[in-house]
Amino acid sequence: MLLNAKAEELSKYSKLKYEADKFIRKVKDVWEYSDLQIRCVYLISDLAKKGNGVFSIAYSTFQAMFEKRFNMKISLSSVRRFFQLMEKLNLLSINEAKRKNNSQSANIYIIEQQCEELQQIEENEHPPESPVEDLNIISNEIKDDKQKSLNNTIVNNDNVQQEKIINGAYIEFKKQGVDKNLFNRFLSEMKNKAGIRNFGAYLHKALTNVVNHMNLKRGTKVFKNDKLSNFYDILIK
Repeated sequence: MLLNAKAEELSKYSKLKYEADKFIRKVKDVWEYSDLQIRCVYLISDLAKKGNGVFSIAYSTFQAMFEKRFNMKISLSSVRRFFQLMEKLNLLSINEAKRKNNSQSANIYIIEQQCEELQQIEENEHPPESPVEDLNIISNEIKDDKQKSLNNTIVNNDNVQQEKIINGAYIEFKKQGVDKNLFNRFLSEMKNKAGIRNFGAYLHKALTNVVNHMNLKRGTKVFKNDKLSNFYDILIK
C-alpha cells in the first residue's frame, strides 16, 4: 500500500518522464472509446501532470470534476469501469493508498505506458544477445521471398531505414503479444497491399488492429468492422 501525499510528492512513484500528449496518443492506439470515455482520458492526462504521471483521486471527486469540466453526467460505476479498463490495457495501475496516520485514502494511479516508451523499456530490460538478431530474423521474411516483392512505394534504396522501422515495430508489439511468427505472417500479407504511401504509419496502425483483434478473441475488444474482424481472424490463426 502506497503512502499518499501532495500531487508533486507523488512523483517519486513515477515510472517514466510523463508527457500528456504521448499518453493520449498511446491510449488512442490501443482502444476505441466512446465520447464519454475519451473525455475521461483527457481529464486523466491533466491530473497526471503535477505528479509526473502519478495522481490520486477518489471516484466521486473524479465524477464531480468530469461533470463540471465537460457539462456532462457520468455515473460512479462508469468512472470505476473506465479506470478498470485503463488498468486492463496496462495504461495505468491502480494502487491502494493510505495517509500518514494509516487511514485509508483515495487510490494512487500510476501511468504505465505512453508512446515511444515501450521500445526504450524493452531495450533497457531485455537487451538482445546480438544487436541485430531480431532484425535479421524479421527482415529475412522479406528478403527470402523473391516471388512476391513489396510495392515500390515500400521498397526503396534506404533499406536500412526500413529495417529499423520493422525492428522497432517488432520490439513494441512483441510486448503486446505479437510473436515472431505472427509478425512475419503479417509482413507477408503486406506484400499484397498496393498504394501504401507511409510504410511506418501503415505498419503501426495495422499491427495495432492485430492486437485489438487478439483482445477481441479474448473477449476484451469489440470490432466495429466485420470485414476487418474476419481478416485478422484468419491472420492470427
